[in-house]
Amino acid sequence: MLKITSAATMLAACVVVAIAGCAGMDDQRDYQRHTMSDLQEDWQRPGTLLFEASTSADYPADSDAAEAVRMEWLGAWMRRANLCPGGWEVVSRAQIPASEVHPRRRNLRYEVQCAKAAASEG
Repeated sequence: MLKITSAATMLAACVVVAIAGCAGMDDQRDYQRHTMSDLQEDWQRPGTLLFEASTSADYPADSDAAEAVRMEWLGAWMRRANLCPGGWEVVSRAQIPASEVHPRRRNLRYEVQCAKAAASEG
Protein backbone atom coordinates (compact mmCIF):
# COMPACT_ATOMS: atom_id res chain seq x y z
CA MET A 1 0.00 0.00 0.00
CA LEU A 2 1.32 3.47 -0.93
CA LYS A 3 1.69 5.96 1.90
CA ILE A 4 1.37 9.62 1.00
CA THR A 5 3.26 11.88 3.32
CA SER A 6 2.13 15.36 4.25
CA ALA A 7 5.14 16.79 2.35
CA ALA A 8 4.05 15.03 -0.83
CA THR A 9 0.51 16.29 -0.33
CA MET A 10 1.75 19.84 0.14
CA LEU A 11 3.93 19.59 -2.96
CA ALA A 12 1.00 18.35 -5.03
CA ALA A 13 -1.20 21.17 -3.73
CA CYS A 14 1.46 23.76 -4.61
CA VAL A 15 1.74 22.40 -8.15
CA VAL A 16 -2.05 22.55 -8.62
CA VAL A 17 -2.19 26.12 -7.30
CA ALA A 18 0.70 27.20 -9.52
CA ILE A 19 -0.91 25.72 -12.61
CA ALA A 20 -4.29 27.25 -11.79
CA GLY A 21 -2.71 30.65 -11.20
CA CYS A 22 -1.15 30.64 -14.64
CA ALA A 23 -4.41 29.74 -16.34
CA GLY A 24 -5.69 33.30 -15.91
CA MET A 25 -3.07 34.78 -18.23
CA ASP A 26 -3.55 34.15 -21.94
CA ASP A 27 0.13 34.26 -22.78
CA GLN A 28 3.44 35.88 -21.96
CA ARG A 29 2.51 39.12 -23.74
CA ASP A 30 -0.67 39.46 -21.63
CA TYR A 31 1.39 38.90 -18.49
CA GLN A 32 3.83 41.59 -19.60
CA ARG A 33 0.96 43.99 -20.32
CA HIS A 34 -0.34 43.53 -16.78
CA THR A 35 3.05 43.91 -15.12
CA MET A 36 4.49 46.64 -17.34
CA SER A 37 1.58 48.97 -18.14
CA ASP A 38 -1.72 50.36 -16.96
CA LEU A 39 -4.50 52.61 -18.17
CA GLN A 40 -6.49 55.07 -16.11
CA GLU A 41 -8.71 58.08 -16.56
CA ASP A 42 -7.11 61.46 -15.91
CA TRP A 43 -9.27 62.80 -13.09
CA GLN A 44 -8.00 66.33 -13.73
CA ARG A 45 -8.91 66.31 -17.44
CA PRO A 46 -12.17 64.58 -18.32
CA GLY A 47 -11.98 62.80 -21.65
CA THR A 48 -8.25 62.11 -21.35
CA LEU A 49 -6.87 58.67 -20.55
CA LEU A 50 -3.36 58.05 -19.27
CA PHE A 51 -1.53 54.97 -20.51
CA GLU A 52 1.70 54.42 -18.61
CA ALA A 53 4.33 51.83 -19.41
CA SER A 54 7.62 50.64 -18.02
CA THR A 55 10.70 50.28 -20.18
CA SER A 56 13.25 47.48 -19.88
CA ALA A 57 16.10 45.87 -21.79
CA ASP A 58 13.47 43.95 -23.79
CA TYR A 59 11.28 47.04 -24.32
CA PRO A 60 13.57 50.11 -24.52
CA ALA A 61 12.05 53.58 -24.84
CA ASP A 62 13.73 54.27 -28.20
CA SER A 63 12.79 51.04 -30.01
CA ASP A 64 10.18 50.98 -32.78
CA ALA A 65 9.53 47.29 -32.08
CA ALA A 66 9.02 47.94 -28.36
CA GLU A 67 6.75 50.87 -29.17
CA ALA A 68 4.63 48.59 -31.36
CA VAL A 69 4.26 46.17 -28.43
CA ARG A 70 3.27 49.03 -26.11
CA MET A 71 0.60 50.06 -28.63
CA GLU A 72 -0.67 46.45 -28.60
CA TRP A 73 -0.88 46.69 -24.81
CA LEU A 74 -2.79 49.96 -25.08
CA GLY A 75 -5.23 48.38 -27.53
CA ALA A 76 -5.78 45.42 -25.21
CA TRP A 77 -6.47 47.74 -22.25
CA MET A 78 -8.91 49.80 -24.34
CA ARG A 79 -10.80 46.70 -25.50
CA ARG A 80 -10.89 45.22 -22.01
CA ALA A 81 -12.37 48.43 -20.57
CA ASN A 82 -14.75 48.95 -23.54
CA LEU A 83 -13.31 52.42 -24.09
CA CYS A 84 -13.40 54.36 -27.36
CA PRO A 85 -15.18 51.81 -29.58
CA GLY A 86 -14.78 54.23 -32.50
CA GLY A 87 -11.01 54.35 -32.07
CA TRP A 88 -8.55 56.54 -30.21
CA GLU A 89 -5.48 58.62 -30.74
CA VAL A 90 -2.33 59.11 -28.74
CA VAL A 91 -2.15 62.86 -28.17
CA SER A 92 1.25 62.90 -26.51
CA ARG A 93 4.08 60.65 -25.34
CA ALA A 94 6.62 61.70 -22.73
CA GLN A 95 9.15 60.31 -20.29
CA ILE A 96 7.88 60.35 -16.71
CA PRO A 97 10.34 62.56 -14.81
CA ALA A 98 12.55 60.71 -12.33
CA SER A 99 11.57 63.32 -9.73
CA GLU A 100 7.91 62.24 -9.93
CA VAL A 101 6.97 59.69 -7.30
CA HIS A 102 5.55 56.74 -9.18
CA PRO A 103 4.79 53.58 -7.17
CA ARG A 104 4.66 51.30 -10.24
CA ARG A 105 7.94 52.63 -11.66
CA ARG A 106 6.52 53.50 -15.05
CA ASN A 107 8.82 55.34 -17.46
CA LEU A 108 6.55 56.52 -20.27
CA ARG A 109 3.22 58.36 -20.16
CA TYR A 110 0.87 58.59 -23.11
CA GLU A 111 -2.15 60.89 -23.19
CA VAL A 112 -4.96 59.18 -25.09
CA GLN A 113 -8.31 60.51 -26.27
CA CYS A 114 -11.21 58.87 -28.03
CA ALA A 115 -11.35 59.68 -31.73
CA LYS A 116 -13.88 62.32 -32.63
CA ALA A 117 -16.82 61.03 -34.62
CA ALA A 118 -16.55 62.02 -38.27
CA ALA A 119 -18.99 64.75 -39.24
CA SER A 120 -21.72 63.32 -41.40
CA GLU A 121 -21.84 64.67 -44.89
CA GLY A 122 -25.20 65.85 -45.98
